[in-house]
Amino acid sequence: MRTDPSPAAPLLPMALFMGVMTCAWSTNAWQASPVLSALGLLAGAGVALAAVLGTGRRGRQDPPEGPAGRAGSGGVPGPVVGLFALIEVIMIAGVVLLLARSGRGELVMPAVALVVAAHFALFLLVQRSRLHLLTTALGVAGAGSALLLAATGGLDAAAARALAGLSLAACTLAYGVVLLVAARGSRSRAGLGTR
Repeated sequence: MRTDPSPAAPLLPMALFMGVMTCAWSTNAWQASPVLSALGLLAGAGVALAAVLGTGRRGRQDPPEGPAGRAGSGGVPGPVVGLFALIEVIMIAGVVLLLARSGRGELVMPAVALVVAAHFALFLLVQRSRLHLLTTALGVAGAGSALLLAATGGLDAAAARALAGLSLAACTLAYGVVLLVAARGSRSRAGLGTR
């Protein structure tokens, strides 16, 4: 039996994931900028905690009803997300292998960040959103600059990891905050309140 009719159901787990990813990306800056890294870790932990607390307030929940494979009202279809994740994993594996074989291991992290940032653009194919556009632009600019500067000697490896990591942390933080706000709005519209 479903106890929560809220369309916010899939939003909070995704917000939790984005909070965790914000923490993970932020750790890449620890060597070059411990303060910025710590701020990113705190922000990511805040999003994750808010998502966990929001999930706990809803109580036990059965899977959301509605069309199979949908991420929620107006969301990206589940199979599309899976396909994009598969493309991302294949690209990351290729990049890692290529850079490892060429002896450029210091470029792996910024290159992986660039692939992840580029995958945000795929979502624009199925859902026109300023958020996808913003995260694509920010992530590609930050990670791409880090990769280019590290490859040409303009940045050392620690600074390149910091630039790429903090760029992606900003992207995942933006997604996390937007998901939390959307979940709160969905709960309010469903008459569930926010307390």
